[in-house]
Amino acid sequence: MAKFKNGYAGVGWLKRQWPWWTAGVLTASAEIINFLFLPLGHPKHKFIGVTSGMARMLASVETTLFGGSLIATKPDYQPALQWVIIGAMLAALVFAWLEGEVRSWAKYPKAGLGFVALGAFFFAWGTRVAGGCTLHHLLGGFAAMNIKSWVVMLFATTGALIGFVILRNLNLSQYFKSQETLWFTLEAAKRGWADGLTASDDVEDSKGIRYALYAILIVILLVVVYNAFAGNDYAVKMGWAESIEKTYMYGNMLISQNLGNILMLILVGVLLGASVAKTGFGTECGLINPELGREVEKGEAQSARRWRMTYSLRTVFVSYQPFGALSIHIFLTGLVMFIAFAFFGIMEGHHWATEAFAANYVGPLGAEFHKVGTSIRENTTLSMDIFGGLLLGLGTIFMIGCEFRNYGRTGLLYITGLLIWPFFYLGYLPYTLARDFWDGLMASGHYAPTTFFPALVAPHSPTLQAIIYALYLAFWLYMFFWALKRGARNVGVQPSDLLKMSSEDMYLSRLDKLEAEGRFDEIDQLEKELYQMAKK
Repeated sequence: MAKFKNGYAGVGWLKRQWPWWTAGVLTASAEIINFLFLPLGHPKHKFIGVTSGMARMLASVETTLFGGSLIATKPDYQPALQWVIIGAMLAALVFAWLEGEVRSWAKYPKAGLGFVALGAFFFAWGTRVAGGCTLHHLLGGFAAMNIKSWVVMLFATTGALIGFVILRNLNLSQYFKSQETLWFTLEAAKRGWADGLTASDDVEDSKGIRYALYAILIVILLVVVYNAFAGNDYAVKMGWAESIEKTYMYGNMLISQNLGNILMLILVGVLLGASVAKTGFGTECGLINPELGREVEKGEAQSARRWRMTYSLRTVFVSYQPFGALSIHIFLTGLVMFIAFAFFGIMEGHHWATEAFAANYVGPLGAEFHKVGTSIRENTTLSMDIFGGLLLGLGTIFMIGCEFRNYGRTGLLYITGLLIWPFFYLGYLPYTLARDFWDGLMASGHYAPTTFFPALVAPHSPTLQAIIYALYLAFWLYMFFWALKRGARNVGVQPSDLLKMSSEDMYLSRLDKLEAEGRFDEIDQLEKELYQMAKK
């Protein structure tokens, strides 16, 4: 059988996908900028959070078009703009244009699109009860040694694996893949491989749905542009603010005093969007990579049939590069947070503490190290963290990517990225329409007096806390090199070579390895078998 034709041969770096580790560096750069500099002049030292911003942006659309809002039910969700999301979408669109390949050609069965919609609903709901999305908890909270984020992401991983099992049992897991590139998809389609499904004529056309989603997105963006210049006085009408100048919206409008912050927020979004557009990176891949990578290592045929993973996804998982990208992100971001904490007494803002703990920890100076008496969504109950984490995990698998990955996929014009917008809106409503109920559950009990793990272990010893933090960062640096070494062995290259390889490069190198081992026919048969399963 003829080998796959490399569609990237002789193509420059701007027109091809990038190695996975670059995603970790890009997302870490975004987190570090957000932590150190935003807002300009008075940084809050927080990690990135976009879901509340998305809710406020959708509230601005509601109030502009209809004069009322189901999201802005209390002052904290009043209309505003989220420039990080806009930056991520624009960056992904620009990179797709530079590659000459937007993903509008990628097709999915209607059942798969139904699960994308359900996933967006679950994910948005989960962000409200978990106090943040996977970007917030995994890419921010893990670097900051935040216990709340550890709990949320533990159960998000559980939810993600459950979601993958559900898709597998419904013959839909073959559509859960890394970034598709047209040349590889067409090469796979020629051979009847499951990797060719998204470009297959056997999948129902969804042009009507796509055009409706284009219309929704265009309306949203037009309202955003209008509000960026004209503002939105809904908070004034509701009595939440005395004047437009004191609304959330005013701080996000395109006026001279806001321009510096807006440009920095867009830059943060651009870095996130570039990481998605050039690698396909998303938190969901990093979450389930270790578990499913080990499954592939145990047996190609077993993992393919048990999980119905395509060759491309099996290769990405067995390369451990999504986990490697996540590891280098946590190390780099955590290193900056560690230096801020150990040498400058700066702690990330979401490390809440009870007043009693702060007083016992460092006496009257406790507020310098801990944000005391914060909102219930930051010091929620364990039950809500579990429930929210499960929703996040289910959602991120069903919609084929976490939240920020799907903002990038919106810019790449994947139909799945377009579909999330109306269902994110619906997903916010269970919380915003029943705020007192959910807030009551969240306020029913605390699970720890502080979310900063080293302080919980050694409350009276800043030196020991710093040592614990340093050992934690050393662990994640080790995991990056572990993923690099083990992934290179599985792909059949040297670690230094893997650093230069995109997903597509790994597909081809691993095919060479399998062919040299006399196993190409086995892979060929497996992929055709998965294709037939998906068609049933």
